[in-house]
Amino acid sequence: MVKEKHMREIEKDFQFLRDKILALLIFGSRVKKEEHEKSDYDICIVKPESREIIREVFRKIDVKKKNYDVHIFEDLPLYIKMEIIKNHKVVFSKDIYGLYEYFYFYRKLWKDQERRNKMDKKDLLKILK
Repeated sequence: MVKEKHMREIEKDFQFLRDKILALLIFGSRVKKEEHEKSDYDICIVKPESREIIREVFRKIDVKKKNYDVHIFEDLPLYIKMEIIKNHKVVFSKDIYGLYEYFYFYRKLWKDQERRNKMDKKDLLKILK
């Protein structure tokens, strides 16, 4: 579980990105309330065309010391994007409605291929024959 004080600390640490990104999210075991003693804070930066942002994060924040595992949403595989979309907490967003509109494309993409992603080997072989 992500405590309010940790949310505030993360927000403070990443404040320098507020006007540069669409949103900062927390996802993973802490959001799903499945954390354990080795759980870190899975942090997702949502920003199309974000190559320079991750470098700036690593320059300004000691992510190892803070126990942050930082990811760029656009660089993640689709199944992880969907996990983030389904289970996340917004630390901050400059346009919350824009964020969920942005997620719509990925929801649609997932819906179009979800059945294939969940098929087992036997089902796939039937299709290929």
